[in-house]
Amino acid sequence: MISLRRPGTARIERYLAERAAVAPSAPPSDHRRGAVPAGFRRLRAERTIGVGDATFERARAGLRAWAAHRGAGVEVVPADVEPAVGCDVAIVTRQAGGWVLASCRVVDVVDRPDRWGFTYATLPGHPVSGWESFTVASSEDGVRFEVDAVSRPADLLLRLGGPVPAYLQRRMAVRYLDALEAWVTSPPA
Repeated sequence: MISLRRPGTARIERYLAERAAVAPSAPPSDHRRGAVPAGFRRLRAERTIGVGDATFERARAGLRAWAAHRGAGVEVVPADVEPAVGCDVAIVTRQAGGWVLASCRVVDVVDRPDRWGFTYATLPGHPVSGWESFTVASSEDGVRFEVDAVSRPADLLLRLGGPVPAYLQRRMAVRYLDALEAWVTSPPA
């Protein structure tokens, strides 16, 4: 849902509840293997955000607390939910002068000693159809944060927007990278 006014709490909660029983709007994902369905485009953005176990643990904690989203200006509702398979979240953000209210479902969580992340798929009503992964990985080269998205515009206005949707998605990916890096490098509260 795109509107000129920020949706209120009751509207956000109703919007999320209305989507609780629906399937994601994107086809099933095999994107970790590089598969991209016809008509969809891939966006990858990544950055080394530090080195060492402490950095990795801080980055993992940040992803669990939606720090990349919140630091990028995205409100996540419910505010206290950790990403877990089957978890639905509403996201509220301001884009191109309007307010976007959308919902996503976590469809995958990776939890290994050297890698942590999650993937969510868009639910009907989201301006795009697809999925997006947020992953941190630790190696001897450092701690990398990767945003990997496969999507296409679902909203008619965005389909008519030419390169604007791709620009907005690239801009958000960089904001996610900046936000998690800032979370990792700032002292814990």
